[in-house]
Amino acid sequence: MARISTYAIDNNVTSQDKWIGTDSNGSVTKNFTPQGVADWINAAGSVGVAGQITFRFQSDLTYGRSSGTISFDAGGGNLTNFSDVTTLKFSKYNSGSDIAINFLNTLIDEYVLLCKTDDVNNFGIYKITAIDPDLDEPDFHDITFTFIAANGNLEKDEYYSIIAWPYNKGETNDKHYVHNQNSASIEWLVTHNLNKYPSVSVTLSTGRQGIAGVDYINENTLKITLIAAESGKAYLN
Repeated sequence: MARISTYAIDNNVTSQDKWIGTDSNGSVTKNFTPQGVADWINAAGSVGVAGQITFRFQSDLTYGRSSGTISFDAGGGNLTNFSDVTTLKFSKYNSGSDIAINFLNTLIDEYVLLCKTDDVNNFGIYKITAIDPDLDEPDFHDITFTFIAANGNLEKDEYYSIIAWPYNKGETNDKHYVHNQNSASIEWLVTHNLNKYPSVSVTLSTGRQGIAGVDYINENTLKITLIAAESGKAYLN
């Protein structure tokens, strides 16, 4: 084998590149990929981020509810829209087998972001209104949500992180509003009734951030003008 220093340096790393290493199970030499490492980090929650806890979404309950998962009470729910989620059953342990319920209990009456760990464009923003232990399954708790905003859906066996969100100051938070623009239009007329002149951000139905002008008609109504006819959501705060 040539000296390592003689090999070219690859500055264009892709998910399916390979390097050689030793498997701890049997000390066998194997190929490893960046994608494999990323999947392991997501599953094990081995890279700590303050205020973030990771779980796997489990839809098949044939062999029981697994530790480190979130699921619906009766299972199933693959491709459920985040906007349709009202209650999920959370393991008291995260996907890395660390205790999670102590932190989760601090989030009652606070706002949270639940998003796919490797794709933040799949997310739901909620206020947690209750966390109740499951008397029949003591390692799980039912968390009840009030919906705020969302994009995308839950996918079976994918990993999701729950994170304390900037709205998490309880009822002292500033008022906010989400406008749903279902039909494509250059101009969106928004009646928000916030009794103020809010800041505005636009997310198009493609998932991209919209470039828009905002005209405040009064403290409860505004007009958003885009460069082309689009549908999507406007977030006012």
